[in-house]
Amino acid sequence: MIKPIFITSTGTNIGKTYLTNLLIKRAINLNYKMKAIKPIISGFNIDDIEQSDSGIILKALGKNKSHINEISPWRFKAPLSPDMAANIENKQINFKELISFCKSHIKSKEDDILVIEGVGGTMVPINDQYTILDLMKNLNIPIILTIGSYLGTISHTLNAYEILIKNNIIINSVVLNQSNKDEVDMELTKNSLLNYIKNIPIHIIKRNHKNNNVIDNIIKNLKNILKNILFGAINI
Repeated sequence: MIKPIFITSTGTNIGKTYLTNLLIKRAINLNYKMKAIKPIISGFNIDDIEQSDSGIILKALGKNKSHINEISPWRFKAPLSPDMAANIENKQINFKELISFCKSHIKSKEDDILVIEGVGGTMVPINDQYTILDLMKNLNIPIILTIGSYLGTISHTLNAYEILIKNNIIINSVVLNQSNKDEVDMELTKNSLLNYIKNIPIHIIKRNHKNNNVIDNIIKNLKNILKNILFGAINI
């Protein structure tokens, strides 16, 4: 049975792709058959694919840019929310086609772990009717909420957390990524969040550090969640 996980965040430039990259490399190192997709990407430069989020994912998977359509079929140039970026190009993302694309990978029996990386934050619009939250609800798989360590992250995190809980989204874990600027002490941030986020692990990931133990715990927790789903301990 494939173990799918959806990576979302409190906003853009929080570290979703950084986490995806770590998950891919660690899972492959542990001899898992690994697949990752990022169905939608905005701010995409066709002349610099390797530096894009999708390019980074492809490199981690050991694939070149010729495989871009396999992981990111919806690509837009403007660095805006998907609905706005698509509108500029006189396009619109078909939500049913997006769901179908993701589910085709979830149903695959070729891989052990599938990472689906979202775009923007939990409530970013996909088109004029649907948001990333709607995508997560339809896919109905565990998610990782990626957050930053910047000043203001606690409010942003708790807002996203409340939305996810109210919509019965299964949260695998919260991953606190080290921000590049305006950083607040990560342990203090984690301890504050633990007053409000119960029974869900909060992991700290530091830049330029080995984070193997954190990634291993995320994979282990994913296995446990899916085992509970299979045996009815968690209803979906």
